[in-house]
Amino acid sequence: MPAVKCHGVNIDFPFEPYDCQKDYMGKVIECLQKGVNGILESPTGTGKTLCLLCSTLAWRHTFIAQQELGRAMNKDELPQDVESANYRQTLMSELNQGASGWGQVSEEGRFIERPKIIYASRTHSQLTQAIAQLKDTSYRPRVSVLGSREQMCVHPEITKAESNAAKVHMCRAKVTSRLCHFYNNLDHKKGEKELTDQILDVEDLVTAGKKHKFCPYYMARELKTSADIVFMPYNYLLDPKARKIHGVELQGNIIIFDEAHNVEKMCEESASFDLTSFDIASCIEVVGQLLERTTEVNTLNEQFNGVEDFNSLDVEDLAVLKRLFMLLEKSIIQLNIPKEGFTKPASFIFDLFNKVNITMETKDELLKLLGDIVTHLTSDTGAFHRAAGLQKFSEVIQIVYSSDLFGGSNNFLSEATKYYKVHLKEVELKKNPAGASNTLDAWIDTSAPGRQKGYVLSYWCFSPGFTMQELVSQGVRSIILTSGTLSPLASFKSELKINFPVQLENPHVIKKHQMVVGIVTKGPDRRQLDSSYKNRSNLHYISSLGNAIVNFARIVPNGLLVFFPSYTVMNICLEHWQENKVCSRISQYKAIVIEPRGKSDFSEAMEAFYSQVKDPTLNGATFFAVCRGKVSEGLDFADMNGRAVVITGLPFPPQMDPKVKLKMQYLDEIKRKCQVGLSGHEWYRQQASRAVNQAVGRVIRHKEDYGAILLCDWRFTHAEARKQLPAWVKPYVKVYEEFGQCVKDIIGFFKFAEKT
Repeated sequence: MPAVKCHGVNIDFPFEPYDCQKDYMGKVIECLQKGVNGILESPTGTGKTLCLLCSTLAWRHTFIAQQELGRAMNKDELPQDVESANYRQTLMSELNQGASGWGQVSEEGRFIERPKIIYASRTHSQLTQAIAQLKDTSYRPRVSVLGSREQMCVHPEITKAESNAAKVHMCRAKVTSRLCHFYNNLDHKKGEKELTDQILDVEDLVTAGKKHKFCPYYMARELKTSADIVFMPYNYLLDPKARKIHGVELQGNIIIFDEAHNVEKMCEESASFDLTSFDIASCIEVVGQLLERTTEVNTLNEQFNGVEDFNSLDVEDLAVLKRLFMLLEKSIIQLNIPKEGFTKPASFIFDLFNKVNITMETKDELLKLLGDIVTHLTSDTGAFHRAAGLQKFSEVIQIVYSSDLFGGSNNFLSEATKYYKVHLKEVELKKNPAGASNTLDAWIDTSAPGRQKGYVLSYWCFSPGFTMQELVSQGVRSIILTSGTLSPLASFKSELKINFPVQLENPHVIKKHQMVVGIVTKGPDRRQLDSSYKNRSNLHYISSLGNAIVNFARIVPNGLLVFFPSYTVMNICLEHWQENKVCSRISQYKAIVIEPRGKSDFSEAMEAFYSQVKDPTLNGATFFAVCRGKVSEGLDFADMNGRAVVITGLPFPPQMDPKVKLKMQYLDEIKRKCQVGLSGHEWYRQQASRAVNQAVGRVIRHKEDYGAILLCDWRFTHAEARKQLPAWVKPYVKVYEEFGQCVKDIIGFFKFAEKT
């Protein structure tokens, strides 16, 4: 494999890298040498993951080699002749240049731990792709990949449990009592060559677990101890509770967030919760039933001198817990929440919990009791759904009183006040298929005839930097955020509250004739294309947009992706197009597939789209989807599956949504106080731009690919909107005031691209 020298580090790369790949690896090395953070954008198709893995592992090898040579030289273990000494000095000089960070090997440098690489991505499928890329390199580090029991458990009884949370508690019970023979085999099986000599992803590890009769979940944790690189999902890294459970150490290690375009949102969500009236009502019901059953069994045992073997739960503890939940429910009902809801400062949640004796001092005892109850309920196979509310409440307590996040128990209230808001709102109770409301939910207001309502208590974190700063406080060496679509970078730097001295916005590896980008300001009838809130229901606009898409379906070969700002807008357009035969006209050229809301139907929709694109009797297919939906997030529409992407408007978040409003207010308040960071309006615009950029990234998936990007809203002509497009898109942008010229250019583009 070609060796590339980058900032003094020799990188083994599978092929001769492009200039943009050398630039990317150079930035990674710079982060690691200086021990600083970096934010690196490189479009899909530029080999980002491969560059990231090779450069990080190469620097780590150099760093370790510098340590080892330094130790040997200081111990006089090497030959002392002049020629050997000169060679050692030359080698040490080169290693110092490549490793950096420590300069001449000091006492500190000789005894520092070897840094691990912690590689996090959003989903396990993305981690599997990264591990596949690692297998294509010459590097053979020791690898561990962490996953959930839902993905990794091979115990036939536990795998039948209805949820991951149920699997967790069933597993813990069996492991504690040594009743899981897969777990019991760990020590005997961890020396298997298949585990030590190969790079395994989750699927490989599960296959090996079934073959050799060991637990893949706990084996991954065993392998993590000696691993050079550990792969894991975001939430295992961002959530202090998850880090503690999985034993993830951060001191001195390198943190990589791949596919990091969602990291801000993930940081906020990992520190937030929504507690519903159903959750509390189910807690009351389950604890009440358990109290009655435990009391009955204890009474029978006393009467017949039996041995109390029903469970280890104390009747008095259960009675106190039931009263706690009932008092909490009553306290919230008495707030008389208006229909539009209301917002309170973070201190409100602490005052509310104080009323029911949930405090920093009592939370550990409460968490232990909740854990014991959940474990007991889970011991009845298939009964975990009864414990779901209790499990959720346990997680709520851990978020509110997280000493890990707040840097110590004395600090949590003042810190929470800075970053959190409490929001309570009324929600209509959903009806079951028979039409009756859920009888479990006790938070029902019957004051109005025929009216039933519940409530949601939300505790929202509005500073992703709050979570990221906690990571930095653990003493990490470097944090690298990378993705194909990070633009605009300003929001990351502002919101994550940590320094990113190293930055990169990479160009694409494609040539000019492989991509066309058009801002289409008018439809075929010369009507302005404007999907702003005030105009998106205008039937003349909807018809004009529909006619534009009919033309695109006619002239674009194979797969056509059409993204709407939201499901609501998509449904309004499709309903009108059905009535006015626009959909039937599109169908003359391409089959239509619509992105479903539900997860269960999504795979079926994807398969239908791929098969129709490949069908030689058709001219391809059109996929109607939404920005921020599944289609726009990380799916592969390479080559014929995605020859063009149409963006029908700027997907601003819903401005009246309480969470959006509070986020904007929070940012405005910070801006006024500190005179730094994004304003609420700037954040709001950047959320739309980020969603557009993510959808745009569905085309041009590799260096031989080609495609068109069509921005069908005149507002993309605004300087601010164009400024926030990815760096690799900006040079190609052309504004079309006449629809006919756009059609002509697209036809010419595809004719030329198909020939070359």
